[in-house]
Amino acid sequence: MKVIDVIESKVWKNKNNGRTASIYGCHPAVSDADRSNWELVVVGWTWKCDDGTVGLCRVPAKTREEALAVMEKFNKRD
Repeated sequence: MKVIDVIESKVWKNKNNGRTASIYGCHPAVSDADRSNWELVVVGWTWKCDDGTVGLCRVPAKTREEALAVMEKFNKRD
């Protein structure tokens, strides 16, 4: 597996209580009224792999440059 791209890491964030949820599952709202409480926010930079997965089981990088350095190191591993 190789990392092929660095992309923004986004989560759903609840404006009322600060809880977060993955963007790769269903929408986290529990009702139509609750839907407006959730917004997509960028929380850093993550990695897209050649097999279609996103992330490397680690916290997103704070900057794109940091994420690119991780990508380079990951792709050079044995």
